Amino acid sequence: MKKLLGIVVLGLLLITPSQADDIRDFEIEGMSIGDSLLDYFSEKEINDNIEKSYTQHIKKEPGKFLIVEFRGISRIKIYDALQFAIKKNDKNYKIYMVKGMIAFTENISECYKKQVEIDNELSELFNNLKREVTKKKHPIDESGKSIVVSINYWFPTEDLIEIDCFDWSEEIGHIDHLRIGAKTKEINKWLP
Repeated sequence: MKKLLGIVVLGLLLITPSQADDIRDFEIEGMSIGDSLLDYFSEKEINDNIEKSYTQHIKKEPGKFLIVEFRGISRIKIYDALQFAIKKNDKNYKIYMVKGMIAFTENISECYKKQVEIDNELSELFNNLKREVTKKKHPIDESGKSIVVSINYWFPTEDLIEIDCFDWSEEIGHIDHLRIGAKTKEINKWLP
């Protein structure tokens, strides 16, 4: 965990405050909004890692975006998984969302601790952005037992950087985890 914080902090320090006005300057494993996913993965790797279940609950413009998730590959150095959003028929595979995920199996308190540490670093870099903290029930858990605590940094363009802790109910069966990433206004309005 110390390695993770050190790498996250080091990565964030590469963004100067003068650059903090553009979401494209925020990187996860060297990748950012607006890049082509083809610069990092082959078309076959992308197509093999599309998450079909992730967007099943989305009613507004279903299929507009595809979610691509990579786990357990050697190119991922900091995170347990990387997640991207691309448009369905975009031959350029432009990235509209990039997130890194760190698992906190049976240890949600450590997730919240790491969330605060990352937030402290981001608050210095993005002190000119609107910061918002929310706690809500996850929409896919009808029992209402799964909770997401989010810290969001809103750009004037309505793009955002977010740090989320997911505390899943036992019934859902997902792993508690932290996600840090960036989303464009367009993908953010599409996701519930």
